[in-house]
Amino acid sequence: MELDRGNVWEAVSIITDVRSIFVLALIAFLAASPAWAQQGHVAVRIVPNTKTLQTGQQGVVAVVLDVRAGFHAQSHRPLEETYIPTNVAVKGDPNITFHEPVYPDGKIENYPKLGKLSVYSGQTIIYVPFEVKSDAKDGPVTIAAEVEYQACNDNVCFPPETAKVSFDTSITPAARSVEPTEPELFKGWDPARFAAIAKPVSGLRREKIVILGRELGEKSYLFAFAAAFLIGIIFNVMPCVLPVVPLKAIGFYEVSQHNRALSLAFGAVFSFGLVLTFAALGLFVVVLRVLNWGELFANPWFLAGIVVILGVMGLSMFGVFTVGLPVAVYRFAPRHDTYLGNFLFGILTAILSTPCTFGMFFGLLIWASGQPATIGLSLMIMVGIGMAFPYFVLSAFPEVARRMPRTSPWAELVKQMMGFLLILSAVYFARRFFEGALGENVFWWSLWAIVAAAGLFLIVRTVHFSHRFMPRLVAIVIALLMIVPAGAFAYRITNPPIAWKPYSAEAVAEAKAKKRVVMLEFTAAWCGNCLALESTVFHNERSVKAIKDADAVAFRVDLTKKDAPGWALLKELSPVAAIPFTAVFPANGGEPMKLTGVYSAEDLAASLRKAAGKKTD
Repeated sequence: MELDRGNVWEAVSIITDVRSIFVLALIAFLAASPAWAQQGHVAVRIVPNTKTLQTGQQGVVAVVLDVRAGFHAQSHRPLEETYIPTNVAVKGDPNITFHEPVYPDGKIENYPKLGKLSVYSGQTIIYVPFEVKSDAKDGPVTIAAEVEYQACNDNVCFPPETAKVSFDTSITPAARSVEPTEPELFKGWDPARFAAIAKPVSGLRREKIVILGRELGEKSYLFAFAAAFLIGIIFNVMPCVLPVVPLKAIGFYEVSQHNRALSLAFGAVFSFGLVLTFAALGLFVVVLRVLNWGELFANPWFLAGIVVILGVMGLSMFGVFTVGLPVAVYRFAPRHDTYLGNFLFGILTAILSTPCTFGMFFGLLIWASGQPATIGLSLMIMVGIGMAFPYFVLSAFPEVARRMPRTSPWAELVKQMMGFLLILSAVYFARRFFEGALGENVFWWSLWAIVAAAGLFLIVRTVHFSHRFMPRLVAIVIALLMIVPAGAFAYRITNPPIAWKPYSAEAVAEAKAKKRVVMLEFTAAWCGNCLALESTVFHNERSVKAIKDADAVAFRVDLTKKDAPGWALLKELSPVAAIPFTAVFPANGGEPMKLTGVYSAEDLAASLRKAAGKKTD
């Protein structure tokens, strides 16, 4: 039988076309597959241990690195700082909590031209444990990972690369069974690690925590509790808590007419309310982790309640409530000479401390979050005990307050000046509500107007009931010491020397893509320590010069509102998501330098120099 050559060539052509189409389709499939990324010298993929996820389930994701033959990647802990470590960051649906990645040890190799290195070669698996929230809704979810690595061959190391991969899966009810995926990938995972998992930090390494010049180790319990007591005492001088000082001063005026036993009982009840509130905060922040420290003030209803309480108490100092008002109004100003009143004042004192964090407390909060629940909760209770201690001691000595005049014009004037402080605090906490209508500059000058009114009131009242020259002179000097610095502060805060940019994920990504140093300052209208930093550190010439020298892009991340987009980023960067917090990202990528609590201009300048690759002094 003789074959038709034309038909043969046509058949060959069809077969060739089919093969070409198949190859092209295969290439397109691999390129588009979300679970696989072939980038440069390393192929990366991400695989969860089950095909679907269950509500309330613990699981683990395998981030698989396949290093091409003839190459290797720097391990997670390179032997020299000049090399870029392999880092993994996994994130996904808010219903999934990812914990710290578990990196394998690098293999130590000696290369003639590169020297001794700690490397990953061949197939390397990095495990990232996770938990699905028990109240997670059923439905599709995507798990995404970013892997940063530096590849080398035997002679030279290449610039760092970043691979992005994702995996589409779904959350199903706990009663439904799940199927494993590629069990061989998870032979190296030890499920017992779940017992030691602490607060999730989204791929960031644990940080060294130092308090009073001493590092907190895993078993530094005695020192941690002593530090917690001291931190509680320090809370009493934080800007957020200052409004309570006049409240309790007035309380001691009133309590001093009673005997020592009753005064001590009131002090104990006040302390109990304060400590109980810290216990509740510790339960929600450290144990259950359903609340971030200070986040209560991002709730507009809670914030409005605090504003009303402070405002009503301030007005009560002027005798406003001596006129007939609805009974409900009086409930906002509980009496200092009742058990319920002192208990409520203790709660208010503790709550007002939450917008303020400083370095020592921030470190303690992180350390407590990584401890067993009983230890973490006990540490927060100890902070409350430390904060209550000075008040309890003062309540034991009512004769100190008894010696103070309670019926003279001077005592009344002191009370009224405290009223101005409370009103000023109420207006400050109401910043979120006023700025939208008044504008930021008008708001700050409105605060100055309250201070100026208080100074003028002091002078007028002193002149009214004192005919002596010295008291009048003292009143004028005190008024000037109030008005002039407050005016200077208002001018500074309304004329920032830094060109802040509003935060957005896109703007930050664009700045990083241009290899710029990126500085993120996390702040909120209700954060007193944030305001202190803005008016000091960020107005300091050294800070301004350091930002300019580093060619840094400065972003202000406003967390005033509970739904602000910056909250998600803060929770990724900080284990406890407390502010003030500043992150400085290096120009060449890598993990940011973090400044927590109250820090100095030199601390900020040093971080910026390091991020820009310059030598620190």
